[in-house]
Amino acid sequence: MAQLEWVLERTIFPLILGGGIAFSITRMNAGDMETLAVLPPLIFAYVAIATLERAFFLKTEWLHSNGDLKVDIGHFFVSGIFTNQALAIPATALSVILATWLADLTGGSFWPTHLSLWIQLPIALVFGEFFLYWVHRLTHEVDFLWRFHAVHHSAPRLYFFNAVRFHPVDLAVSAFAPLIPLVMIGADARIIALHGMVSAVHGLFQHANLKLKLGPLNWFFSMAELHRWHHSRKLEEANTNFGQNLIVWDIIFGTRFLPKDREPPSDIGLAGLPTFPMDYWGQLLSPIRWKAIRASSEAAIDAADRSDAITGAAD
Repeated sequence: MAQLEWVLERTIFPLILGGGIAFSITRMNAGDMETLAVLPPLIFAYVAIATLERAFFLKTEWLHSNGDLKVDIGHFFVSGIFTNQALAIPATALSVILATWLADLTGGSFWPTHLSLWIQLPIALVFGEFFLYWVHRLTHEVDFLWRFHAVHHSAPRLYFFNAVRFHPVDLAVSAFAPLIPLVMIGADARIIALHGMVSAVHGLFQHANLKLKLGPLNWFFSMAELHRWHHSRKLEEANTNFGQNLIVWDIIFGTRFLPKDREPPSDIGLAGLPTFPMDYWGQLLSPIRWKAIRASSEAAIDAADRSDAITGAAD
């Protein structure tokens, strides 16, 4: 059993993601539509990770829902499905317009369409990650953007399904941050679909409650061992590891964080916002109620401090 666990820790992620990429590229080269090529690996990843979490989990306390599963289901349907579909057409149309303008301006496309998809995909991931990195980092550093991104960090535990816990506005910004630049420089529908599939499968693993030991791959992928620190309640730990798929830009800009002397915290969530709503509709409306949430949180913290002081004095 120990040997099987050792193998699984190191192979489930590269096998499922790598197998999904191989399947999708093979089907695309055979002439399948992009959607039909990437959908089976995505469905398989959902089923496989959900199943593995029940038997190969990292933390027992992250196995059980305290009402958060219901909230994440709401985010899945509204942000994960409806928002993506609603914005796909206008975002693609804008990208094509900009791509045409850029091609006319420069005399052609910059994208290496003559290369194999196996080579184009890593180029797309590195290029697209630059925009993902900065959008994600700014959602932590700009207060107006943080009020939307805070929804994602409200998760009280990490498991595969809170990979979709995003406010629709936050998702709209981050999901299409790499799409428009990629289409502008000439990446076609196959690369956009492959990039989307890799992002989705990687996101599931990134938040999964699974025992994962990726070793050297943690210098390439922004995977669970890194991302768990990003969900810490301590700001100096949470404001690191901004990469969505790759960790390359965190390395370049000095925000990669993976200490060897301790494990990431089990108690995760929002620091300084104890009254942040934990129901779906409350989270959806939280950006427009931001000042009230901040004020009530400060009052709650002050009350707790006074209570602790009184208790300490009595002792």
